[in-house]
Amino acid sequence: MKEDYLALETRRKIYELISKSPGLHKREIARELNMSLSTIDYHLHYMEKKSLVIAKFDGKYKRYFVAEAKPEDKRILPLLRQETPRRIILFLLEKPRAIHKEICQHVKKAPSTVSFHLKKLIEAGIIEEISLGKEKAYVVKNPEKVIDLLVTYKSTFLDRAVDKFVDTWVSLSKP
Repeated sequence: MKEDYLALETRRKIYELISKSPGLHKREIARELNMSLSTIDYHLHYMEKKSLVIAKFDGKYKRYFVAEAKPEDKRILPLLRQETPRRIILFLLEKPRAIHKEICQHVKKAPSTVSFHLKKLIEAGIIEEISLGKEKAYVVKNPEKVIDLLVTYKSTFLDRAVDKFVDTWVSLSKP
């Protein structure tokens, strides 16, 4: 049945890209496949109707996943696909229990911007806030899962910070 819905080459290419790079939004798919937005839109709509792909709105973009994607991946990947949340997560993986000021300095964003993204990450269950007296520190709740997603989809992030983190992580985890 699924094969019938993916018989068209264009639709199959879109589906395969989403499968390889879950959490992309429509424009990223169009750029990656060098197709018009209207073509992408048509096929995504069709695949959503046939339950081949699922769209998840992240507050700014509608991001696409194959229907079989794990719920945890659909929760984490949209935020990993956004530059500022991704940089915050990478920093917290390298420096758990960092405080707000350290995060601001590292990501070079205004405190209000960092607070906004920290709140989104907390609400998504990706990081948690720890009270250190007057200060609050932050840690990634399930670092193994986040690192697994970063390693698995490294080539789809197009971010040197991810490349550096993954390369360091892989070299440290080899016996």
